[in-house]
Amino acid sequence: MNLHPGVFTLFAVLASASLLPAADVCRYREFRLGMPLADVAKQAAIDSSEATLISGLPERIQELDWRTNRSSATPPDSVREIRFSFYNGSLFEMMVAYDSEHTAGLADADMTEALSSVYGAASSAPATKEMTFNAGYSTTVRVIAQWNDAGSLLSLVASAYGGGYGAIVSSKSNLALARQAIAESERLDRVVAPQKALDLQAKQVADAEARDEKSRVLNKPGFRP
Repeated sequence: MNLHPGVFTLFAVLASASLLPAADVCRYREFRLGMPLADVAKQAAIDSSEATLISGLPERIQELDWRTNRSSATPPDSVREIRFSFYNGSLFEMMVAYDSEHTAGLADADMTEALSSVYGAASSAPATKEMTFNAGYSTTVRVIAQWNDAGSLLSLVASAYGGGYGAIVSSKSNLALARQAIAESERLDRVVAPQKALDLQAKQVADAEARDEKSRVLNKPGFRP
């Protein structure tokens, strides 16, 4: 059977990924769940100021995107991008999207074998069949295989359309806390939304009045009927 060249690249990259011990599912390459945002940004050669604030209350949720096309990776990296998510400054999830050129022609079994060479044997069956994947875009993905330890979960996923592959590494406890915090933040936003709208309207009126007064001061002395 003739294998696509991407098979060998993908296997080599994953197998050498920081020489991870089998079943160390709290890590992906040099990144580890629980790392501070500043350390992740430094490791990925990204300015930490590029992190996006998703929620500030009741807890601080941030995201930081890393894309391989921003660096001169040699040989070309099988990973297209990683979205890092932080709960109060601590890394709780990594969403990895693989480059389609490096996974072209690969089957689910090939991808499972590649990750198993790093993380050991996968669970007998994934705990879930579908989950939301958001690394640059949001979509529902199919869960192919999962690796578990006491506090972490790694899922190999595939897009329902187009056959793209990805991996999701998450902290079980902090992921649950982050989801609760985001839901509470959305609830609080709905509560204060009416007052925010009134405040914005009042500000717009005040700004318009200030502009009119400035124009009046400038134009009145020079006006000649």
